[in-house]
Amino acid sequence: MAADFFSPLPVDQGAFDRRKAAHLLRRASFAPHEGNLNAAVEQGLEATVDQLLADNAEQEAAFQQTFDATAGSLLNVADPSQVQAWWIHRMVHTRSPLREKLTLFWHGHFATSVHKVEGGTLMLRQIDTLRGLAWGSFRELVLAMARDPAMLVWLDGESSTREHPNENFARELMELFTCGIGHYQEQDVRAAARAFTGWHREGAEFAFHADDHDFDRKEFLGKSGRFDGGDVIDILMQQPATPRFIAGKLLRFFACPQPSEEAVDAAGRLLDQTQLDIKWFLRSLFLSAYFYSDECYRRRIASPVEFGVGTVRCLGARLPAQELNDHIQAMGQELLAPPNVKGWEGERAWINSSTWPARRAFAETIGGLFSENAFGPHLPLDQIVPPELDDARDVIDRLAEVLLQGDLAAAIRDQVVEFLTNTDEGPNADAFRNDEDFRFTKTRQALALMLSLPEYQCW
Repeated sequence: MAADFFSPLPVDQGAFDRRKAAHLLRRASFAPHEGNLNAAVEQGLEATVDQLLADNAEQEAAFQQTFDATAGSLLNVADPSQVQAWWIHRMVHTRSPLREKLTLFWHGHFATSVHKVEGGTLMLRQIDTLRGLAWGSFRELVLAMARDPAMLVWLDGESSTREHPNENFARELMELFTCGIGHYQEQDVRAAARAFTGWHREGAEFAFHADDHDFDRKEFLGKSGRFDGGDVIDILMQQPATPRFIAGKLLRFFACPQPSEEAVDAAGRLLDQTQLDIKWFLRSLFLSAYFYSDECYRRRIASPVEFGVGTVRCLGARLPAQELNDHIQAMGQELLAPPNVKGWEGERAWINSSTWPARRAFAETIGGLFSENAFGPHLPLDQIVPPELDDARDVIDRLAEVLLQGDLAAAIRDQVVEFLTNTDEGPNADAFRNDEDFRFTKTRQALALMLSLPEYQCW
């Protein structure tokens, strides 16, 4: 049973330590800043999970106020790059990181691209909808996406009429959004397409055009009736394949990139028991012993967004959102533009001959973020590595704790220590200990080096 597979982590035995707290914050947030990590360990697992699943209404109102004040003056929402930068800004500064992380997940699930939708306005509206419904009823989220103007453009819904029903959305609704391949027939695609006829838009708003809708009887997944799009979605929510398909995707994104069939089966039963409520599913997952097992721990490769936003949050760095967005795109992930209807492939596909150098270039940028200008890009290195640490091994121990919670092999640690003390004339531990400028420069370089380690890419 799902309850057995996802049995709670025995926190009463001190199981929720810094490593497990960091694991939770990497997956359910973007990365653990040391202050957040300390707070998580102190307050315990259940309180931390409930905090992650809580909204910060005050900050959400502040975000909206900032957006309203800057849209049309500082922010051109018709420009996709500015919408991307705005979303990156929210990810970096949000106090509800799990909602933002889920929004990113749903963006890849209901993959819609600005390259066809054109302009950022409709895409911004779609992202706002995904954010607002991110961890509630999956049925409400699917219905909202079926009525979403950007989706209507993306999958040609606005041209679908009773005389010429377009099958694109109906097919992706079943293949990619709900039950998955193998759980429907071509006749079901045709029937669903008829049910969504007349679901159009007027500008940036959904509009139902009754004259274009097919009101006749339809046969869909063994049921018969004068179905419209909402009825089709309701029937899909009742299919046993739907909770398993969605739970499997959530499991791969938040827990394990290659879960066993038994894990997916259990996750599907769990999501079904919650009546497709995403919040309650995730709460059970994050509290489970499975989530903290070796099958899940550091098994995912960080996406460019996770790597970029997570590093900035972890280190408390200050970097313009547009510049961070440029780095993320160079690493292979363009927000608002998934590569196809299936979204991003992820995992090993993130690392190739062009994206790996881009990751290293970003790491070097972070290591070089030192500025006397209070308003410029900045890395608070003295807060990360206290200046009084003048022994190379202590400095690396500190960086390994901040970035990896100590998960660094002794051989790698020794190599980085050697790098810290190396001068043009060879190893010189005294130079590192006694020359503050040399120590400062080498520490920044070591930070960049550690951000480039394969170990740090494992989220």
